Amino acid sequence: MEAVKLIAVFVFIVIALRLKISVGVTLFLAGVITALMYNLKFLVLLEGYWELIKSWRFISLTLVIILITILGALLKELKFLDKLTKACNNLYGGNRTAVSILPGLVGLMPMPGGALLSAPLVDNVLSDKKYSPEFKTVANYWFRHIVEFFWPVYPGLILSAAITGVPLYKISMLQFPLTVVMVILGIIFFSRKIDLTNGEAGGTLLALKGIANTIWPIILAIVIYGLFKIPLAFAVLLSIILLVIIAKPKKESMVISLKHGLTFKLIFLVFGILSFQTVLQLTGAIDSITKLTVDYKLPAELVIFLVCFTSGLLTGMVAAFVGLSYSLLAGYLYQPQINISHIFLAYLSGYIGMIFSPTHLCLILTNEYFKSDLVKVYKKMLIPVILLALIGFLIYLSNWGRLF
Repeated sequence: MEAVKLIAVFVFIVIALRLKISVGVTLFLAGVITALMYNLKFLVLLEGYWELIKSWRFISLTLVIILITILGALLKELKFLDKLTKACNNLYGGNRTAVSILPGLVGLMPMPGGALLSAPLVDNVLSDKKYSPEFKTVANYWFRHIVEFFWPVYPGLILSAAITGVPLYKISMLQFPLTVVMVILGIIFFSRKIDLTNGEAGGTLLALKGIANTIWPIILAIVIYGLFKIPLAFAVLLSIILLVIIAKPKKESMVISLKHGLTFKLIFLVFGILSFQTVLQLTGAIDSITKLTVDYKLPAELVIFLVCFTSGLLTGMVAAFVGLSYSLLAGYLYQPQINISHIFLAYLSGYIGMIFSPTHLCLILTNEYFKSDLVKVYKKMLIPVILLALIGFLIYLSNWGRLF
């Protein structure tokens, strides 16, 4: 019965998105439906929403999304993105190389909704109408997340090390092959479909200089956030202020950029996502699959996959699926002794669920930016994600974990 409830909720989400209902409204309604199915008291639901609205998590995330949107719009108004496109023409592979590296560059810092920051860059590089909105969405989304398996500043890895007791560097090295697999799959399914253009002779240094001159506000925000450990919203705000001082945009450009960010739709988008996650926690729906797998005495690998995949799918966040799943799976992962191969499988399973999740902020924001059809986006992602899962499982079976 519990599984049927969750399936019904996700069927609703798919149908609503297919009917072009906005993502924020869809996920808010999905939360309300989940609350009704689990007989959550109305006052408890309202209290949960109120706690969410006044939480620093909601406030900071909303500020980050608004400021990133403003920064992206401002870069576009100042023609920085046009300059970037020209600079990328000097790289070996031109646009093909640019699309492969720029989202990953932004991905070096765990910025919530960071794919929104790289989306304008990808959009400018793939300005030809031959590239569909769905292709742009998938390319940006895929390359944005290639470092999340091993880059040690990501909360998911830090939390994984803290919960399991495995040193962070070991988890990073353990999962690094999955990043290599993602890069290869990205080249096969996405990069090679982008026109290959030859850079000018000796133009690589000029290209790198041109890229640095155009994306410095993004790099600055990342550096400030990483070095000084201040809230990301403040780091982006400082970057915007410095950009305005140096570039001196026209009043019209400022107004247009502010209008892009200060919209109710964008704010409700964040609320819709977090409200759905709040209801899942209040109702205990996230625990349903775990209880079922234990009751039916399923194989360890299947239990790990189902619990982590479902947690990733429901939450759309690496740190969330690690926090929710690893403690529940303690007997499989780190108690009474550490099973590092199971930890590898758990992270892979949760990641696959997260990358497919309709609540994943990067997917939603990228989809909104490019005005793409989310169902078509899923279709383009399906085969490479399945291959990532299969190859990752083969690595698990190879006893790769025993090296650590």
